Amino acid sequence: MNDENTAPGGYNLRSGLRLSPAQQKEIETLLTRLVQTLPAHFLLLTDVTGQVVSARGGQNAKNLVALGSLVAGDLAASQEIARLTGQYQNAQMILRQGESMHTFITEAGHQLALLVQVPDSVPLGWARILIKNAAGDLEGIVTAAAEQPSEASPALLLEEENLPDLFDGVFDELWKG
Repeated sequence: MNDENTAPGGYNLRSGLRLSPAQQKEIETLLTRLVQTLPAHFLLLTDVTGQVVSARGGQNAKNLVALGSLVAGDLAASQEIARLTGQYQNAQMILRQGESMHTFITEAGHQLALLVQVPDSVPLGWARILIKNAAGDLEGIVTAAAEQPSEASPALLLEEENLPDLFDGVFDELWKG
């Protein structure tokens, strides 16, 4: 990808989370394994702003951008309801039972949200445990990298695309006194 969300050797999300290529690979492997183990009909991983990180399964007829935003909004609303009623805890999960498909939405740490749809033939307890474990693993992948020191070198900071931002910052500081 060559847009504003791409950084050398990584992917920057609107939430401020930066995923390295190694993290992306770990996440993709984990999600593929989850879809196969459950089995899941559809899976969507977003950041807390609704930006799509990854999707698996029957996504042909789905608008992933809109769905990502709705997942993030649904999770945020549910978290606030839990806070207002004194029931908030980390790693909460939303379950919507349907006639043929069940939908789980869960936090995967403080920066990611995971939606998983499973057929009604999958036992809810089994799905819940696997999804909860996967969410914990996703949190671990993101947290482990956040604890590592930044690899940004002075050479990367001086790349052409960063120069206008550097100059703007310097000029702002000069004018502010």
